[in-house]
Amino acid sequence: MRKPIIAALLTVSIAPVWSCSDDASTPNGNVGGATAGAPNTGGSASNPGGSGDLGGSGTDGGTTALGGNHSPGGAPSEPSGGGEASPGGSGGGVGPAAGAPGEAGAAGTPTAPTGDGGSGGESGGPVGCQLSVGAPTITSTGQAGHLVLRGTIVTPDQVIEGEVLVDGDTISCVATSCSGAATYAQATVVETRGLIFPGLIDTHNHVLFDTFDETDWSPTKAYANHNQWTNEAKYGAMVDAKQYLNGEGSSPVDYGCELDKYGELKALVAGTTSIVGAANPANRTCFGTLARTIDQTPNRLGADKIQIATLFPATAAADGVCTNFTDGDTDAYLIHVAEGVDDTAKKEFATLNTVTTTDGCLNSPKTAIVHGTALGDAEFTVMAAHQMSLVWSPRSNVFLYGGGTDLTKTTNIPLALSKGLNVALAPDWSIGGSQNLLDELRFANHVDDTIWGDVLTPKMLTEMVTTNAARVLGLQDVIGSIEVGKKADLMVIGGDRCSPYDALLAASPSDVRLVVVGGTVLYGDAALQALGPAVPGCEAMDVCGANKFVCAAAPSQNATDKFGQTLGVIQTTLSTALSDYDSLNLSAWDFSPLTPIVRCE
Repeated sequence: MRKPIIAALLTVSIAPVWSCSDDASTPNGNVGGATAGAPNTGGSASNPGGSGDLGGSGTDGGTTALGGNHSPGGAPSEPSGGGEASPGGSGGGVGPAAGAPGEAGAAGTPTAPTGDGGSGGESGGPVGCQLSVGAPTITSTGQAGHLVLRGTIVTPDQVIEGEVLVDGDTISCVATSCSGAATYAQATVVETRGLIFPGLIDTHNHVLFDTFDETDWSPTKAYANHNQWTNEAKYGAMVDAKQYLNGEGSSPVDYGCELDKYGELKALVAGTTSIVGAANPANRTCFGTLARTIDQTPNRLGADKIQIATLFPATAAADGVCTNFTDGDTDAYLIHVAEGVDDTAKKEFATLNTVTTTDGCLNSPKTAIVHGTALGDAEFTVMAAHQMSLVWSPRSNVFLYGGGTDLTKTTNIPLALSKGLNVALAPDWSIGGSQNLLDELRFANHVDDTIWGDVLTPKMLTEMVTTNAARVLGLQDVIGSIEVGKKADLMVIGGDRCSPYDALLAASPSDVRLVVVGGTVLYGDAALQALGPAVPGCEAMDVCGANKFVCAAAPSQNATDKFGQTLGVIQTTLSTALSDYDSLNLSAWDFSPLTPIVRCE
């Protein structure tokens, strides 16, 4: 990775250049264990623990890596980890497309909340907006470390036709023109002819499992809670395969770096620049390329203050988190709670209040409930009182608890928003969850349109994977929006520039024109490949018939960091490893071939 060049930041006030329209009444807004071992008591930035696998009734991590009998799973380890999450906004957006502000939002109901009213619908496209006509082009070539992107900028709070100037790993100008910036003349200029968004943020994934999808395992029936489906034999066999490839237990191989990279590549091609991946063991050096492994120390932010719990914690681990809250070692705690649709799942929320020695210390603005599918009015009221956040994974919920078709078997997001909760959206994993965040956005919109009457606007859904997600992680001052001084994590898509938020919901990886992580171009249209790092270089990639490039390899820092692995090497390594595993005949099922990075429709 090239060394960032930091220039003086140019602060520019952005005035909206459009008016906008929409409905004034819209609101703003795993279980199982790893291999056996002692739990970490909350973790710290320098000594976080790994994450548990999803396997076996909450305590059984599936069979051992080399087959045979089930081995007990470890207690939930708590990797350490950024800032305090704030509650979601309220009311409608800004006013209608060509003029006067819209009416205030009408009062809502628990299933169709409107917050506190507002000044109209959400932002539309800028005046004179148009479809993204023509391919993006590099109009001038400058010095490495300086980049200008021209297009329709979706911050996402505002939409503006203009330029984003990147110096090193930082955004230094966002304006209709950045030509007055000191470094502008040194920058390579790209006419994107598209929409420039913040890089998407995935706040809930199990990245080492993203080598698999629902073709490898699907539940045999609709379940009521997360302690049930983990007992299915084929699921346990899939966990065994993952643990074997990841070098767990007595496995003689270790492809954990490749598993993580493959999962991050699946995210990256869909514009995701940060991912809470729960990879174990934690903090491996090889996690330091591609998308930000945001919940681990190699996140390229200089600090890791995010803790996760994929299993419900024991008292010692929970106490450790509260201690870290007090000491400032942890700014965000993401914990799986109430995944399911029955009372067993629901009761976990009450237990969260009492699992610690000091009751209620986890009820904090720093805590985000992952799933919360079984929660209702009383629980959301408590969460709101403590300014807690919520992470929503609808496709996974419906896959496991709704038989893949019952869209009501997911978290009641309109009710959560009516309480003022900050809500993020994330895919969970590619096994029944979405293969990437773009797919999850579309599924969330489908759920909303079908069962809630379209109360979640495209802008609100966009915020759930950008600004809201950054607040969940306590990193709202660092990532999640296009603002001067924030990290240059950016994505560019084609689409209707007059309806930018709808364009994001319609996008797929083939529509993603450019992805930038920390100022480094890592993926995009073939015409822009020259923007990628010259050393070790990038490689061509076909994405559902679209000619793309990806820069999977990075300059190695040492002989063992695996930074230099190309996409081809990663794919070949994992394909061979899966085939070799199947040949051992350790289960009744085979798990090759390798799940594609993008499964095309």
